[in-house]
Amino acid sequence: MKKRISKNVRVVLEILRNEVKGRTKTALRKMAKDYSMTWVDMGVKGNKLFASTGKNIEKEMRDAYMIKGRRYEIKNIAEGKDLVMMELAESYPELKTKKIYRTPLVLVLEMKNGKIRTGRHYCDPRLSYKFLTRKQLEKAYKSKKRSLMVIR
Repeated sequence: MKKRISKNVRVVLEILRNEVKGRTKTALRKMAKDYSMTWVDMGVKGNKLFASTGKNIEKEMRDAYMIKGRRYEIKNIAEGKDLVMMELAESYPELKTKKIYRTPLVLVLEMKNGKIRTGRHYCDPRLSYKFLTRKQLEKAYKSKKRSLMVIR
């Protein structure tokens, strides 16, 4: 029996697809007007604790969405009332060398009226600056040999 995907999970998956395709304006329509994202880490550059989005979300998204070759491997999805949590691995090529960055992360997204209102992005940013191999990344997902889905 195929499991039905809720509207909130569908919105989150659509935004990830929009990011992969560089469709900023389409993604913005799936976000609440007071959208914000917080990176729950200490950062690597400048050691800024809990960096978050600024006032110009569209510009920040354009900068992030311009990365070509991005890929998301969704490992787990959990949800509650107006909340979606997703464990995934993000991959994208380094511009000059084309070597692949791979980062395991967790997103916690609060929803309001079918749109993402706010979120928290949990990862170790030190891993974001390493060129982890697929084999190294698999160590984080011992019991999860396959991804639920891949967005590219």
